[in-house]
Amino acid sequence: MGTTKPAKEGVAGIVLVGGTGSRLFPATRVVNKHLLPVYDRPAIAFSMDVMRECSVDTLVIVCNAADEEIFQTIPAWLGYSEIDIRTVVQKEPNGIAGAIACARDYLEPEGYERIVVSLGDALYVSGSTWSREILRPADATGCAAVVAVIEHPDPKDFGIVESTASGRVVRVQEKAEVHGSSQVCTGLYSFDDSVWTRLESIVPSNRGELEMTSLLESYIHAGGLTAVTVPAEAGWFDMGTPDRLVDAAVARRRLLA
Repeated sequence: MGTTKPAKEGVAGIVLVGGTGSRLFPATRVVNKHLLPVYDRPAIAFSMDVMRECSVDTLVIVCNAADEEIFQTIPAWLGYSEIDIRTVVQKEPNGIAGAIACARDYLEPEGYERIVVSLGDALYVSGSTWSREILRPADATGCAAVVAVIEHPDPKDFGIVESTASGRVVRVQEKAEVHGSSQVCTGLYSFDDSVWTRLESIVPSNRGELEMTSLLESYIHAGGLTAVTVPAEAGWFDMGTPDRLVDAAVARRRLLA
């Protein structure tokens, strides 16, 4: 790995589109779930909209080997030609933090000041203009990382975020048994350039994965993680199950009606 350049003004992005999509079988046995249609658009288009809104210069798509070729051709069939799109294969299913680390060799040498990370199955079907809020500069807020959250009535399937009135995050729990409405991670984050060295200190969890929760906790311990609330009108959906995929498509159809 080359010598890291001083942080420059600019934003890079990472979109995570690996995994098997097992909860959507059999539809995803031959089609990556991030390419499934959400009414009129493939799911990945909504993450791409976020990257465009955040003025991302370079984007790394972390994917499975079988899907790399189609993601390499995104400018040809989906657009976003103004973004320098690169792909890298996540060779082992070692968690979300492990997937982010796959992009290190592509982005760290460029010295980007901010890294925007989006889970490819996190959809904002009504618009992403709000997403620039995750680029709050550290010198204005004291934060080094930002997580996009929303209040959810049934949070057990998501990462749960506890924060102060000012937005400083004090705790993150992964898929905890919580009763009642709570703030949950919506699958969108931004990190400063210390993310690469922080990833080095993460150890595998009991399920053998490098967890996103562990990365976020490293920022919490430094007092540097802030929560930004996703507006309800953004139309956030997680498309991890057939019901949620249908709900997202219906919401998209209503928006365009």
